[in-house]
Amino acid sequence: MLTDRERLPLDDRPDSLPGRPRAWRDPGLLIPAGLALVWLAVLVAHLRFPYPSDQLNYLRAAARFPDPLVPATETHQVTRFGLLIPVRLVMTVFGYSQTSYYVVPVLGTLVLLIGTYALGSLLFSRWVGAAGGLVVVAATPVFVDSTDLLPDVLATALFTAALAVALAIRRERLPAGRWTLIALGLLLGWSYLVREFIVFVWPLIPVLLYRRVGWSGLAWLAAPIALLGLGETLLCWGLYGDPLARVKAVTGHAQGYSPPRIAGTFRDKPRSVYLLRLPSTLHRFPEGRWLQLLLGLTLLGGLVRPRRFALLVAWCALLWVPLSLLGGVLDPAKPSLRLQLIRYWFPVFPAFVLGGLGLVWLAGRFLAGRMPQERSGALRAAAAVLPVAALLAVSAATAGTAARGWWASPATRVGGGTQLEAFRTWMSRHDDGAQTIWAERHTVLDLGIYRNGPFGGTSWHQRLKVARAGGEQPVPGDLVLFFDTEQGQVCGHCRTGAREVWSTPPRPLPGWRQVYATRDGVVRVYSAG
Repeated sequence: MLTDRERLPLDDRPDSLPGRPRAWRDPGLLIPAGLALVWLAVLVAHLRFPYPSDQLNYLRAAARFPDPLVPATETHQVTRFGLLIPVRLVMTVFGYSQTSYYVVPVLGTLVLLIGTYALGSLLFSRWVGAAGGLVVVAATPVFVDSTDLLPDVLATALFTAALAVALAIRRERLPAGRWTLIALGLLLGWSYLVREFIVFVWPLIPVLLYRRVGWSGLAWLAAPIALLGLGETLLCWGLYGDPLARVKAVTGHAQGYSPPRIAGTFRDKPRSVYLLRLPSTLHRFPEGRWLQLLLGLTLLGGLVRPRRFALLVAWCALLWVPLSLLGGVLDPAKPSLRLQLIRYWFPVFPAFVLGGLGLVWLAGRFLAGRMPQERSGALRAAAAVLPVAALLAVSAATAGTAARGWWASPATRVGGGTQLEAFRTWMSRHDDGAQTIWAERHTVLDLGIYRNGPFGGTSWHQRLKVARAGGEQPVPGDLVLFFDTEQGQVCGHCRTGAREVWSTPPRPLPGWRQVYATRDGVVRVYSAG
């Protein structure tokens, strides 16, 4: 049986978000502000080394925007204008620098944290919102991408924020005015410009809003989406000669050639493998069992409390069905997506984390309500803290297990991944007349960032040249940089590239002398003689 408190509509519960403007001391403002500040400190300490792969493809495309990046081998990346445009705007202030690389992903992560908190608060309580927000951003795959220039966390953040706004409009916490709906449409449209597969979960928004705003309100919601879609089409046409360049690149991305080792991970599998991609992929991470538990609890919540969990279960289903179909169920020989890449599943992380923690919270309240009415002070205190204690235990176990895995990773600032920053400082202070710096191609991509200061401005002026096996060789006086050639803990691509150029293991050629090295030996600089 439900207690009187449980029978109250969610809007009338005292632990729901109030609808009136709040003073600065209101917990509804202090809690998300505190969460954001704490997590910003964690992110700044764990800024990851800019990896010379997709991440730098986006940075280079943003630096060229609005000119095309030609030749563009990864068209789906250079046409994700929702990511490129804000990065380009940051570059107008900080240039091609570390700051320009980090600002957008860090802000996107904070939006994801606050959006998840807002949703959890609206659906369950502020405790669930705060715990859910921290678990989502602390989850290993999300955290690893939190400071990388990639689209998935940002797209998830924009949609989560949009869903929180839509739910607040439905609950009459926000006005259903024209400008609110236009702003909501801009959030949705921009999330598509960042990452196209986010559209699969869009139907939640009109379903939530229709009874409140009607068809006319949905028209105002759709107007900015249509304008942004038109803008994308014109940009693709103008930059790459095809108005459907992005759509074609995305739909055919996984059907091109893949090395047999990679192709074997996502092609010609039993259909059951594709159906279970999400839970099986979660299992690979340190906190995987806890995330699987939260996913299972969300589905259980949909069975025992269908009205309370309908939004979250529908959220999971709207992504799981199309991704599973495209990822191999329809045609195992030609999947359109590589679903073993966990970033495809980021849009449902807030859904199943909040669902699982929400069920733990409700179970704790139910058990507390079943305690004898005539009870001692100790029992009353236990009943009061039981829901919070159960919630904190599960969330702390999940986030704590994840944090033990990624805390102070070698590729982060706190883990010592600042070797190229140290090289930049050395170069700015030791001008020995060298005109050219040689490195393998991945390292050269990163040196394009580290030749500038962290906030912009040129730090050193030497020319960069890519060393190739059997190609042109350094001349006397040139500098040759070996980066992470021994262990590859910071940049595995750089280690592989160096071995292709300088043999295995990479060694300096006769006549070279070492002129600089970091204490850990990750960076070693030689002067060719």
